[in-house]
Amino acid sequence: MRAFIGIDIGEKAIEQIVRFQETLKNYTVKGRWTYKDNFHITLKFLGEIELEDISKIEETVKVAVKGISPFYIRLSEVGFFRGDKEMRVLWVGTEENEFLNKLHYKIDNELYKIGFAKDERKFTSHITIARDIRLSIDIEEVNNLFEKQEKEAILVDTIFLYESVIQENRRKYIPIFSVPLK
Repeated sequence: MRAFIGIDIGEKAIEQIVRFQETLKNYTVKGRWTYKDNFHITLKFLGEIELEDISKIEETVKVAVKGISPFYIRLSEVGFFRGDKEMRVLWVGTEENEFLNKLHYKIDNELYKIGFAKDERKFTSHITIARDIRLSIDIEEVNNLFEKQEKEAILVDTIFLYESVIQENRRKYIPIFSVPLK
């Protein structure tokens, strides 16, 4: 199964991002918008895993989150990962947060101990809102629009293992297990 470790962002943040997507649709030449039920922050992409590895991954995540209490993060800006001609991924990032960075670091390190490769790229906390998109405005104007949006604090209190599947011609992320922060 294709899987990743992630954070649910909560209903208020989801609704805020949906409203922002609706605003951006007025400036869209082409692209695919992320469905609201797929909004999340990926802490660690695992790739293909075996069913029998799930309990070992769960125990490893429990070790990684020890000593990390629930905390809040805030949405900050819009950014993108480049593609050939379009923005391959358009995302909403979060403010720099030492607790979130520590959480990513500990999960990455603990999973490395059981055979997962360490992340090679710097961790960029983000929520994907569109793919393969071309806009009629530049990223600076996108951020000017985003600055006008309300930005609620997001409580990070649970870590999930999600399975990524295609159902009814659409990608869906299904929670497999959750580990609460204490």
